[in-house]
Amino acid sequence: MKTLMTIVVLGLFISGNAFAAGSKIKGSTITNKANITSSQNIAFAMGKAKAEANQGSVKIKGSKIKNSTITNEANIKSSQNIAFAMGKAKAIANQGSVEIQ
Repeated sequence: MKTLMTIVVLGLFISGNAFAAGSKIKGSTITNKANITSSQNIAFAMGKAKAEANQGSVKIKGSKIKNSTITNEANIKSSQNIAFAMGKAKAIANQGSVEIQ
C-alpha cells in the first residue's frame, strides 16, 4: 500500500521551512508552493558558527525517496535572502528551493 505524504509550504511575507530528515518517503508527492513577496531573510555568523537563511524551502536529508514526485513552484518577488559567515563558518542561502541530500 502506497503512503501519500504531501508537504505544502506556503510562505507569505515570512519564511517557511519543511523538513523531512531521516524519513522513508515512498509513493509520495512533495510540493513547494512558496509565495514570498517583499521580504528579507538574513543570517549572520562569525567564528565557527554556521549562517543559514532559508525562505520557502523544503529540506530532505538522509531520507530514502522512492517512486515519488518533487515539485518546486516557488514564486519569489522583490525579496532578499542573505547568509554571511566569517572564519570557518559555512554560509547557506536558499530561497524557494528544494534541497535533497
